[in-house]
Amino acid sequence: MLDQLAVPRRQVDVPAGMTLRVTATAEATVVAVRGDVDLAVLARLRSRLGEELDLAPRALVLDLTGVGFCGSGGITELLVAASEAHVSGVPFAIAADGRPVLRPIRVLGLEHVLPIHRSAAAALEWLAVLPRLLPG
Repeated sequence: MLDQLAVPRRQVDVPAGMTLRVTATAEATVVAVRGDVDLAVLARLRSRLGEELDLAPRALVLDLTGVGFCGSGGITELLVAASEAHVSGVPFAIAADGRPVLRPIRVLGLEHVLPIHRSAAAALEWLAVLPRLLPG
């Protein structure tokens, strides 16, 4: 009887989790995230963002427009990424247009702390103008 319980009777589909796509140009690096940003993928996301910051791009955009779920750890990673980019001197922006990312940011009152834009293109435009807005 125990052997029968140990053998699954049907196949269980496990979601793919999170995928990352990095696009680097002379102007900026865009890290596009697709899928779920949950506890299982946080170390991978943090590592990749750290690697990109170590390369000192002219600017870094974290594109979360393809995220279907963002847990509290994901929100923490956004704050860490923004802080590390600031310390590294790399201009940083986040692209997010969906409820899974925007809702927790609004509930926590972080929209005034995190540089959120509706698309990667809008974030890149903002980053291009940013040097002209900052005191010299």
